[in-house]
Amino acid sequence: MGALNFRWLVNVGLLALPIAITLGVLFGIQSHREATGQPPIFTPEPSGRPKLDNNGITVENNCMKAFGIEPPAKGQKYILNPNQWGVVDGEGGTLCLNVTSNNNGTYATNTTAPPFYVSWQFPQRTTSQPVHAFPNIKVDGGVFPASLNTLKAINVDMEWTYGVGNGSVTTTDQASLTQISLNSNVAIDMFLDKDKTVAEDSAKANFEVMVWFATFGTSAKPLGFGKGIVATRVLDGATFNLYVDQNEQKQWVLTWVASAVTEKFHGDISPLLEDLLTMGKANFPSSSDYLGYLSLGTETFYADAPVTFSVPSLSIDVRSS
Repeated sequence: MGALNFRWLVNVGLLALPIAITLGVLFGIQSHREATGQPPIFTPEPSGRPKLDNNGITVENNCMKAFGIEPPAKGQKYILNPNQWGVVDGEGGTLCLNVTSNNNGTYATNTTAPPFYVSWQFPQRTTSQPVHAFPNIKVDGGVFPASLNTLKAINVDMEWTYGVGNGSVTTTDQASLTQISLNSNVAIDMFLDKDKTVAEDSAKANFEVMVWFATFGTSAKPLGFGKGIVATRVLDGATFNLYVDQNEQKQWVLTWVASAVTEKFHGDISPLLEDLLTMGKANFPSSSDYLGYLSLGTETFYADAPVTFSVPSLSIDVRSS
């Protein structure tokens, strides 16, 4: 009997050992995710939270520094991220991203994005890096990298607003935004490189091409602003002026800036890339380069009161041959 009890204790000990090791690894992962701003792997369902059926909607509010929300989609996939890359601990300020997605992944068209808004406020920074964050929605799902040789269109159907306060507004009142010293922009951000893998890396790609649909305040100026306009192009009734310069990472930044606030845009922005290819200038993209990244968002410099950037309607349709 004593020998039997001993064998039973040995077996229990051998069974407990791998369980303890597994739990130790999981708790280590849990601590790392919390330290890096990621959601915990052990997340209990909140009590009283309703179980939505497949025809319902999900509203997510994300105030993390950097963690993507990937809404279900049967068509074009998107990732939304607060992307508070320039936030410094103890500096103050807040930013939260709110996304409303359909549980069944079905939207008006195959390229329609879920509506979202970003509420934020940051203090003015006097250092050489005034940007706190670039909350954005990124095109995902195997669209990129796309060779510029094969790129046919980048159709953007978009409506957005900027307003004072923590809620969405129906129209952008520029006077009220000036009163609270809003410094920001609304922009599409793209990255290109001759290497298709590097083109998908926003930190390593050789070229950054931006399309600004609005700029607010004196601090939100494109690189190369003081060097003059390089080119001009009219799309969907909006006039875009091109500015060019290098950033601190030695990337060439080519920025098309709308001459007036453009809250609604329904057109193809690929001619802005085509113009760069035909200019024949040194340090410009070439037709053999790849487009590896495209997102829409707002660079948050500072504001004296809370503001909200809202995008109730968006579709980005990238077409290649």
